[in-house]
Amino acid sequence: MEKISSQNYDFYFIKNSIAERDINQIIEKQENCFKEICTFLNIQPSIRIKYYLVDSPEQVGEIYGDYEPCNGFACPPDKVYAVYNEKVKCIGPHEDTHILSFTINKPKSSFIREGLAMFFDKVWWDKDNDDWVCLFLKEKRYVNIEKLLFEENFLAYSDTLTYPIAGSFTKYLLENYGVEKYIHLYKHTEDDFSNKIKEVYMKDVEELEKEFIVSIINSKETNRAK
Repeated sequence: MEKISSQNYDFYFIKNSIAERDINQIIEKQENCFKEICTFLNIQPSIRIKYYLVDSPEQVGEIYGDYEPCNGFACPPDKVYAVYNEKVKCIGPHEDTHILSFTINKPKSSFIREGLAMFFDKVWWDKDNDDWVCLFLKEKRYVNIEKLLFEENFLAYSDTLTYPIAGSFTKYLLENYGVEKYIHLYKHTEDDFSNKIKEVYMKDVEELEKEFIVSIINSKETNRAK
């Protein structure tokens, strides 16, 4: 693979590929993501991210070595594997958030880990995370956060459901209770996140979730009224 380096990345790509054609734009986008994440989390990591850009999900699996097709994933401590072609451009803050936030801690809850990554993504399939939650509530597909905090439950549901809920709730906590409290939660090294949330926010998950849902509904009603 070809290689080009920037301030915080080493990018690897296939010669004459779409990724090579767009490499300058990719570098600019990822460097901006890197700075945004580090500034928000108040971290100064010493790692460089090795970013492998390939043509297909099959190539991601081949390069990583498990031969499982995948559009993109983070491989701590410093690697990201991502598809980049005309239809799929798996770049942006999501995988970088995993790599960078894991320098703080790697929480034992996918809901917490993916929630932070989705907070920086802001959207899922071109729709805002909050809009997805509103839709899930309307269609009675919403899953309670208390349930999703448990790893086996989170993995039992489709990521099309779990990721936007996690991202939207994380946004609510960060915007309403601040980064400092959330980082304290993110540093938790055990798997009892329900109790840790109550310790950090002085409210249990159910109470916070009620606030969160009310804020989602009120926000959508306000937008409709405009």
